[in-house]
Amino acid sequence: MATVLQGISYQCDQCGAADIVAIPLIYQLGARAYSGILHWGVSQPHSAQAATPPRPRGYSRPLLLWGFAIFFACFWSLAGIGAVLKRPNTSGSMEYPIAFIMILGLFCLGGLILNLRKITRYNREVYPQLYWEWEHTYLCRRCGRFSQIPS
Repeated sequence: MATVLQGISYQCDQCGAADIVAIPLIYQLGARAYSGILHWGVSQPHSAQAATPPRPRGYSRPLLLWGFAIFFACFWSLAGIGAVLKRPNTSGSMEYPIAFIMILGLFCLGGLILNLRKITRYNREVYPQLYWEWEHTYLCRRCGRFSQIPS
C-alpha cells in the first residue's frame, strides 16, 4: 500500500480558511491574451492587476532627461566658444555666460551619474527583497487578507 505524502497546508491567520493561493499564481492565471483581425491585446482582471510583481527600475528615463540637458549645455557652450574664437573682440562679454553654461553642463553630468547610481543600488539591493516578498505572499480567497509565508 502506497503512502501519499501530504504537503504542508497553510491556513489564513485571520479567518482560519485553508483556501489560500500564491500571489504569483493569481498573476499568472489572470492574464488573458486576445487577438482578432483588427485588434489585439491583453486583459487582466483586477485581482491579477493587484498581484503584479515589482519591476526593476529602468535607465532610459534618466538617460533621456539628463542626456538632453547635457547635450543642450555642451551644444551652447561649444557654440559660444566657437563665436569667441571667430570674433575675439567679443570675448569679454561672452566669457561669463559660456562658463555658466559649462558649469551647468557639469552639474547635469553629476546629476546623471548620481541618478544612475541610485537606480543601480535600488535594482541590486531593494528590488530582490521586494521580489522575494512578492513570491512569498499569499491571498486568502475567503477574507481577502494578504500574508507572507516564508517557505
